[in-house]
Amino acid sequence: MTALVVINGPVELWWAPVATAFPVVSAAPAAEWNLIGTSGDSNYTDDGVTINTSQTVEDFIPLGETFPIKSFRTEEEVTVSVRIADLSLAQFRVALNLNTVTTNAGIDDVVSLERGVDVSTMALLCRGTGKSPEFAGGNLQFELYMVRESGSQELGFVKGEPVGVQLEFRALKDLANGVGTLRAAIA
Repeated sequence: MTALVVINGPVELWWAPVATAFPVVSAAPAAEWNLIGTSGDSNYTDDGVTINTSQTVEDFIPLGETFPIKSFRTEEEVTVSVRIADLSLAQFRVALNLNTVTTNAGIDDVVSLERGVDVSTMALLCRGTGKSPEFAGGNLQFELYMVRESGSQELGFVKGEPVGVQLEFRALKDLANGVGTLRAAIA
């Protein structure tokens, strides 16, 4: 076993409009990519970033058998979740359906709490710099072509603890391109 395959965190998340080109794994994300957390992983709580790939599989057991003879995958899901300690409106808007932050004549910034009927989608990049299990010093990158933010917010304002914004991104299938890819590359 090579030590390269043993990976630990942290990783950083970035979002961009759907159909934005993903950056080459060894290059910095372009300007249209927005870092989640003003300071990236320095704003993520110790729970880190969780990527969950779940599935539902149904087995067929014929009347004359006691073991399944065929399996059918009926559902798949990819979710990415993180809790950020960053209540800036520029970051909190991600949890609010990407609502626009408006500045009122330099007096204050405002973002609507109403998400509305239409659900905004975005592309999501999850990058582990220096986390490649294939190449020493290389990066690991999950690319999800289209996601929606589906977290529920319960903001706790408690002495001595940061307010956390729970973000959960659920992948949707882009019928032309699929769901996404996982890349490991040379630095």
